[in-house]
Amino acid sequence: MDFKEVSDIIKNSEEKILIVADSDLDGKMSLSLMKIILNKLNKKYMEYFRLKGENNKDLTRILYGIINNNKDIKTIIFLDTPMDDIQLLKFAEKNNNINFIYLDHHKRKVPDNIPENMIYFDVRALFNMEICTTSIVYKIGKNIFNNEFGRYSLIASIGAIGDFMFENDEELIKDLIKNYRSLYNGVNFTMPYFVYFYLFLIAHPYDIAENIDKALSIEDFIKEIDIKKLKKGGLRYYTGISDSKKLYESEKMVAFEAKSSGVLSTVVSAFKPNKLIIVLSLKDKGLFNRLFKKGKRKYAVSVRYQNNKKIDVGILMNEFSKKYGISGGGHPKAAGGLIYENNIKDLFDFFEKKLSINEEN
Repeated sequence: MDFKEVSDIIKNSEEKILIVADSDLDGKMSLSLMKIILNKLNKKYMEYFRLKGENNKDLTRILYGIINNNKDIKTIIFLDTPMDDIQLLKFAEKNNNINFIYLDHHKRKVPDNIPENMIYFDVRALFNMEICTTSIVYKIGKNIFNNEFGRYSLIASIGAIGDFMFENDEELIKDLIKNYRSLYNGVNFTMPYFVYFYLFLIAHPYDIAENIDKALSIEDFIKEIDIKKLKKGGLRYYTGISDSKKLYESEKMVAFEAKSSGVLSTVVSAFKPNKLIIVLSLKDKGLFNRLFKKGKRKYAVSVRYQNNKKIDVGILMNEFSKKYGISGGGHPKAAGGLIYENNIKDLFDFFEKKLSINEEN
């Protein structure tokens, strides 16, 4: 199975199509590009945007509800939704009247006994490719529509940067330079690019695809900006950073607690590229949180590390979660997880040890 074959399958996929996408920037951008593809193919579709913090059991329950209420769904496309393989394959087997297309980049190996009604296209598991899901969908679009699809390289680049995977995609970099040299010259991004990046960051994924032609014209994009939404989005990201507090720092790493773990970890990583960055945010807030005894409260973890290609923080977060719980994984330079409060110190010690071993080698 290669990109051409997957592109042909999507081009000829049966309607109605359900797109399922994750809530991060890569999920938003891949959803937007897939909608552009399906719109150009005149395919009937609906979409489900996975809620932040929604686990796999919650997701499958929601999908069963959508399927039961929409008997005309013939194809489901998963985008950047790293479900556990056992649950994923079981879900496909139980719904063998539906075709499944799984597009992702999180898995380490292809599972055995994939059902006949499923296309399992995880580029990391298949080809050891370190590109994001947005890049996967972008390549599918180019296979279907040729170089015409290059105008959407701007959107693809935003998804790739959001997952720390832009530098790995030579085709995308080449297309971005060709179509948007005023925004990126192959070495540096210009200020207008960062304006675009920020606006896409706070935009709802449905808005991006529905107004894509306006979004690719800076004059029209500026006119369409919702000022109230812009202020609200900016305030949300600012407070996520300003309310942070440092928990730990050493020669090799630094850790913070903040309202939003992902935003701060990315920002700090840009300023401290030689250190491993950990940001924790309390998962259960308010009355619900008070039901848990101290030590058993759950914290979301965001990890960033740009310095060393020998360190894969996704693998390390997964290793930590298997020993201490609850969940963890991700990519070589960006990972996340969920841990208990009483394992925070264990997390710091774990990464310090791994960094020291790597330094010795």
